[in-house]
Amino acid sequence: MALPSSGPISGSQISAELGTASTNISLGGMADSASFSAPDAYSDFYGYSNLTFYVASAFQAGNKLVCNQSQTVAFYHNGSNTWPEVGDTVYTNSGGTAFGIGYSRVNFGYILTNSLGVVTNQYICF
Repeated sequence: MALPSSGPISGSQISAELGTASTNISLGGMADSASFSAPDAYSDFYGYSNLTFYVASAFQAGNKLVCNQSQTVAFYHNGSNTWPEVGDTVYTNSGGTAFGIGYSRVNFGYILTNSLGVVTNQYICF
């Protein structure tokens, strides 16, 4: 589940979202794990979600060959499940850059995202 987008945020909350040990918490180490650039700040983690999934190296305009793509690039989404679903927003990085429009291969098949990176449809590969 994503971290709060405002208000107090603790190292233990960030550690839990990252899935790291909650002892000897280091802000710098957690920021590195989330791929944030220095200088490190707790506020960098507002709204952060460590829900990652792997897609093909790029989305494509058509879906003709999408089921044949290998899934090698990590992407992020703001949903509560392991894989993005309709209505979730997909990001190219943990900082929240929207994925963009097109089809991309994911575990269960493939998804279609709009220009804001929101999943509008999901499909199964046969």
